[in-house]
Amino acid sequence: MADRRAVIVGSWQGRDRPTPQRVRSITDRWKNIFKEDRYGFRGLKQRKTPPILHNPTTTDLIDHLVGASRVTSDTELLFYFVGHSVSSGEGDIRLILGVDQQKLDRYCTLSWLLSTINEQTQIRKLVIVLDTCHAGRTLQQFRLSQANVFAMFGTGDTYAFDANFSDGLLRALERPIHKNDQRIDRRAGGITYNKIFEEARGRVIGGSAESDLDQDPKSFGDYGGTLLLEAPVSVPDEFNEFASNRTVYGRSFRLLEIIRDSNPTFRELRGAVEQDSIFMLRRDGERGQHYLSPERLNEYLDFLRKSDWVVQPSQRYTLTKSGQQATKRETFNRDLRYVIEEKVFSEGITFAFLDKIVMELLSDMIPPTPIRIKDRCAMKGKILKLDVATRVAIQLLPSTGRFLKGASDAIYPSALGG
Repeated sequence: MADRRAVIVGSWQGRDRPTPQRVRSITDRWKNIFKEDRYGFRGLKQRKTPPILHNPTTTDLIDHLVGASRVTSDTELLFYFVGHSVSSGEGDIRLILGVDQQKLDRYCTLSWLLSTINEQTQIRKLVIVLDTCHAGRTLQQFRLSQANVFAMFGTGDTYAFDANFSDGLLRALERPIHKNDQRIDRRAGGITYNKIFEEARGRVIGGSAESDLDQDPKSFGDYGGTLLLEAPVSVPDEFNEFASNRTVYGRSFRLLEIIRDSNPTFRELRGAVEQDSIFMLRRDGERGQHYLSPERLNEYLDFLRKSDWVVQPSQRYTLTKSGQQATKRETFNRDLRYVIEEKVFSEGITFAFLDKIVMELLSDMIPPTPIRIKDRCAMKGKILKLDVATRVAIQLLPSTGRFLKGASDAIYPSALGG
């Protein structure tokens, strides 16, 4: 796990909002996140639970930053601030830390904070969260930073309202991972800072639309793509009951069941297909119903034979031992993925390799159709034979949770495992 540290600063002195109760509520939620230890954050000084600083002095900040323990250039620092701020010159703000005995603001400028981290520590990986007014006007400060940085601003050059961005951010961090979770970056393999920001921003924008508050969070920096929490996808072993029966996937499984139960000849198999609504293609008014053609049926059978699931001794189709196993719903996906990779695809072509090919094509803004995939495989020194069985296999993959989809410009990520 990354050497991930955090400093949380909450201030309420000097203005009416956010109130002390609101700030304490926000920082208490940070405490709970740190206690769960889901993200691996530690404090800078003692590498225990990160500190929560309420209305600190600049001396307090310096003590935590300069007095950090075992910090290296690989250490990642999350610095979070919620409270008040005012503009300071061009492209800078004063973070109001509290008030002094004369009731004057105690503050530090953002430029001072960044230069202190840069000059007084070895930290070169920064995630800065500023839930404060006018935070977005500081963008130039981060462009000049020598660190690998990702900055989240509670707003642009306008007002931030009552820690709404913080609430959205914490909700994004607090919620357990669930199926089809939009916080998951499928390519990165989990939750990233970018996705957390997007989730928080969505909540603020949605709330603003209802309350007419003009608040639009902003972000900056390449470090946002960093993986915050792994959430690897898993592909289910069992038959996908949610896939439509009238798909290559559903029809392939149904053909296995018909062959298992009747050991038909080709003519008998055609008759069974024309009596089964799963294989109906369309209704054509008075002309009746149209079913899977003999040519298309042969393509399915070609796939099943190449999978070593079906043989045809004495003109009758029968299932092999592995074909019998494939009719078990609880393991159908597992068996299907195995035969596609081991028996149908050309030698050296694996799912992992094809996933990379698809991602490359998408990055190059090229639709990952079978022909494009074949061409890109050749560029990588691999031969993908687009025979009938392989084309059927590619059409099967979306329903099994793999990425590829034949003749399409889309990818279909698998569901999260429990």
